[in-house]
Amino acid sequence: MTATEPQTRRDSATAMPVFAPLFTAGTESVTVRWLNLTYDIDADLAREILPSCLDVPPRPEAGLWLAEFIEAEFRGESGAIERRPNYMQGGVSIQCAKAGELGAYALETFVEGLNHGILGRELFGLPKKQAQHVRVDERSNRVEFAITTSDSTLLLEGTAHFAAAGPVDESVAPYWFEQHYTIKAIPSAEGNGFDISRLVRIPWQFSTQAPVSCGEAQLHWARTPSDPLYLLAPQSSIKARYGHGRLDIAYGTYLDEITHFPTFGTPSW
Repeated sequence: MTATEPQTRRDSATAMPVFAPLFTAGTESVTVRWLNLTYDIDADLAREILPSCLDVPPRPEAGLWLAEFIEAEFRGESGAIERRPNYMQGGVSIQCAKAGELGAYALETFVEGLNHGILGRELFGLPKKQAQHVRVDERSNRVEFAITTSDSTLLLEGTAHFAAAGPVDESVAPYWFEQHYTIKAIPSAEGNGFDISRLVRIPWQFSTQAPVSCGEAQLHWARTPSDPLYLLAPQSSIKARYGHGRLDIAYGTYLDEITHFPTFGTPSW
């Protein structure tokens, strides 16, 4: 980009490297084919996982989701638009509370293929990892699902069974997903501490495009130290929702400074 190019071109270079940005920072709007599983987990375990600035509800839940992101579109404040090809993604969020309002703390997210996770990770601090496969396969009245990590570990697999469609106004995701929390931690170039370490609140808005199928699921986790999600043992039956919807993600809001936060798992070398 040269000094003679239009100012709008320069303004749209919102992400690193600034001379050839990998993505446009902006709000996201995307159609999703979404499978969501929720179940109760141990409150003491949730307390160990959540940062101290987030509270633990009396009966916390885990929310496992796997989805196809269809025609994702990102809009920057300058009017720049970036579109991504369809891709698969999955993640686990822990129910939390902030100032008395329920929300979701993003624990891990897995993205199939290269580069699709850049914006959410760099802009919001979403804990995105590359995965070989995120699978959501329809089989008559059931959905088979699985996530295979980048090191070929079958991290999870299971089957959701559906008896009937839910209420017309049923969402593909639980209501507490509407406020998602992450820790955006950018390490210092000097190798000591962080340039920024903040809690971020990100609004997720779901709208349903068709009746959502409701049922129950069976789930199996692999026992791996790098992604020890098997520790989130269900304390109840696993409720399943599946359907198509629209997901809109707006810009986040910085909240607490984070000086100490728990880690989950060990690096895979």
